[in-house]
Amino acid sequence: MTTFRLLRQTARSSRFARVSVEVTPSDTASVEVIVDVDEHHHRETELGARWALQNQPARVTVTEVFTTEIDTGTGDVHEATARAVGQALGDDRSVPYAGFSDPQMISAWLTSRIGLRLDAATEPRRSSGLAAWLLLAGDLPVGLHGRGDELRLVRDDPFPSDGLSDGVLSGFVGERLNAAAVIPAPGGEPVCAGLILRFGGDDLVIGPQGLRAGVQPALSHLEWISS
Repeated sequence: MTTFRLLRQTARSSRFARVSVEVTPSDTASVEVIVDVDEHHHRETELGARWALQNQPARVTVTEVFTTEIDTGTGDVHEATARAVGQALGDDRSVPYAGFSDPQMISAWLTSRIGLRLDAATEPRRSSGLAAWLLLAGDLPVGLHGRGDELRLVRDDPFPSDGLSDGVLSGFVGERLNAAAVIPAPGGEPVCAGLILRFGGDDLVIGPQGLRAGVQPALSHLEWISS
């Protein structure tokens, strides 16, 4: 039995989630959630456990999920579960946490941030897997990482020391997020392939391979999230 307690607090925002898991030997990778949680947190719990397992043959039983209405946001239960399973597997078997790419989770995160101002943003000087780093008003920093054709969101990502504050992102700082859309993976996989963030009247497209301004016609059919 292993418990991980996610607790990060700053003057801007806070995160909290506590998850307990039991990991036992098995011939296959499986996850069972035996606690009563809402649909959203149930999904985060299962996805977080499966991310940590990485198809390793083990059975994960989630025995506790504790959250708070104020401090627990999208991704907190996912990360706490992934880290709890990683601890149970041991550092030599676990995979470092790399955020979430589930379209439903990212849509929920975007929905709660419509209307916030972009206070700061950077993009990497060299290829490091980091597509962009964003800081929205009243929120923790967020890193958007490319992994192949997939874009993953990591909350509370550190400011990159080799970042650029000019370039594509410079024109969006100070503007409010008015709308957003999740770009689905082209092969139908349940992962995010990119984001479109509308600040003021301009669109920022963030994908695993980098940034660009403006939405291409092929992306105009996407479902938009707005206030």
